[in-house]
Amino acid sequence: MSTEPGSKNVRLFGNSDLNGYGNGGQVTVARRGHEYYAYVGHMQGIGTTIVNVTDPRKPQVVSQIPAPEGTHCHKVRVCGDVMLVNNEQLSGKRWEAGLRLFNISDPAKPRETGFFQTAGKGVHRYWVDCEKKLAYISAEMEGYHKAIFVVVDFSDPRKPSEVSRWWFPGQWLDGGEMPTWDTKKRSFWHHHPVVLDDRAYLGYWDAGFIILDISDIKKPRFVSRSDYYPAYGGVFHTALPVDRSILGRRWMIGTQESLAPPSKEGKKLMWVVDITAEENPVPVATFDVPIDDPEKIEDRFGPHQPHEDVHLKDDLVYVSWFGGGLRVVDIHNPYQPREVGYWVPKCVRQKMVQTNDVFVDDRGFIYTIDRSERGLDILEYTGPRHGV
Repeated sequence: MSTEPGSKNVRLFGNSDLNGYGNGGQVTVARRGHEYYAYVGHMQGIGTTIVNVTDPRKPQVVSQIPAPEGTHCHKVRVCGDVMLVNNEQLSGKRWEAGLRLFNISDPAKPRETGFFQTAGKGVHRYWVDCEKKLAYISAEMEGYHKAIFVVVDFSDPRKPSEVSRWWFPGQWLDGGEMPTWDTKKRSFWHHHPVVLDDRAYLGYWDAGFIILDISDIKKPRFVSRSDYYPAYGGVFHTALPVDRSILGRRWMIGTQESLAPPSKEGKKLMWVVDITAEENPVPVATFDVPIDDPEKIEDRFGPHQPHEDVHLKDDLVYVSWFGGGLRVVDIHNPYQPREVGYWVPKCVRQKMVQTNDVFVDDRGFIYTIDRSERGLDILEYTGPRHGV
């Protein structure tokens, strides 16, 4: 059944236990000359690991950066010689809150250059525009209820600075606003942005997803919102737009994050959304991984994070599915998404794999990271392809 280890059209090339720090929140891969490096943000124990993956069969850890006290650095992005790492509360009464920048011109000797300080728990997720040197972040800021959307200029990596911010009406407490939703039952906060051209697509947790017009980067403007709760579970994680039309229409892929075993939470799905008329997004299809007996699943089993490739050049969506490992979904017909591959590795010490993130490099190698202990897997998809 779907919960058991196995694979279809996906093969393993290499694995790294990341020097014993097998828990990861995000992996991103960047090319440096003729070499490739994977950058892993960890859930705990260590901050960031840099791995030489030029030979995917023999990944080599080249450096590791500790996390500040009480903090985890579970997300990481790279723009040339600049690495951006989040600082978010993990535990304790002391922690760093913000976005930290490093010079990685020598991946073996990363050097901190700057820090953008936020408030509250800190920075959760973010998207970077390497050409414009802008980071679009989910961050708690002074005077606001939970995390909002903030744009940061890191053109000078020594002095990152705020450009603008946007929040859901009701979040700005210091401005006299109050939440209009039941905060005991629903949590409205900015979880994660994806940016395409002059639009920002925000996963906004229990508020669903939001589209912003950022053509004037100093004044983000609301375009639309879509919310599938309470018919389905809340927790909208990622809204991933596609940068071209398919079947003459424009599309977005959405994922809701699984937070608990299936028998203990509302239904979470991957959504295919028609955004041809962006002021009125329309869900047209869903993808799910069937489970024979939900009561037997003891950990998260559901969608989390897709590979954030807005080009979707093969019409393939690579999405991490926690206990379901990696799923590869073909959307060349967006009305009928079809699974064409998967990878569910065996576990040695943990009861169930917890695949947390996925990245695909320009060679086609797939990188998955487990949030528990398995570490970094390097894979290759061998199945059918469609698209451009």
